[in-house]
Parts: sequence; structure tokens; C-alpha cells
Amino acid sequence: MGDSESSWSSTVINEQLRKRLESHKSAKVTNLDSQPCIAVNMPSGKNLTFDGEAGDNFGGLNNGTNIVLNGDTGRFVGNGMCKGEIIVNGNCDDGVGHCLSGGTVVIQGSVEGNAGPSMKGGDLIISGNVQGDLAICMSGGNLIVCGDVRGDIGRMMS
Repeated sequence: MGDSESSWSSTVINEQLRKRLESHKSAKVTNLDSQPCIAVNMPSGKNLTFDGEAGDNFGGLNNGTNIVLNGDTGRFVGNGMCKGEIIVNGNCDDGVGHCLSGGTVVIQGSVEGNAGPSMKGGDLIISGNVQGDLAICMSGGNLIVCGDVRGDIGRMMS
């Protein structure tokens, strides 16, 4: 998908990805323009690469897809993810790893809000700083932050 598709909606992008992944193991999307809900609930065992800026809920409900974003993203990266891998080569907003129960989320930058809220499992690795709270209501999984955490850590963990 190239320059002419830069204004496609999330629905169209996700439909085109699913169609391509029926016959291919991988796909690449360029020129993302902050569309929300990209790469949500994609088929497992596939590889997706994105260039540009993603909106909220990037890679949500991931159940075994390997996803790479070369750019920044909005809130709730990997929301409800249970398997697979998401790598963001950039920064993200609030709520990364929300309700993560499996798989791995790697942020190669900083989080501009909370990280790992309500995590139940999986791994969340952040190479930069977390500007908000970390591991609020977390009940399982692993968190690694290589930078500073500006908010509370582990409040209401079980």
C-alpha cells in the first residue's frame, strides 16, 4: 500500500491487510496518518510492518501476529493482547499494555502516560521513560523500564 492510500480509513486498511494475509505471510503499510484501531485482531502467525504514525488502539486484541511500527502511536497499544509481539520504534501515549495477558510489547521510546495498567500476563519492555503510573492494578506479567517512571509504581497490584 503506497502513497495513494494515505487517507484510507482504519476499516479499509484492516480489510486490505486481512485480504493480503489470506495468501501471504507478511504485509507492509506505509504513510499511516494517525488512524485509530490499525492492526486490531489480525490473523496469528503473520508479520506486519507499518511506517508512519498510528492512532489509538494500535495492535489491539493481538492473538499471535508479529507487528512492527516505525513511528509513534496513540493510546492503548496492545490493548487486550494475549499472544504475539508488537514493537514500536517510537513513542506512545497513555495505556500501553492495558489488559495484556500474553505476548510481548516493546516500546523503543517513551510512554507519555500510564503503562501496564491491569496487566494479567505477558511482557512489556520500555526503553525510555514512563511519564505516568506503572503497573496499576497489575496481577501478572513482567515489566521492564530502562528510563525513569514519573508516577506511582504498582498501586493496587494483586
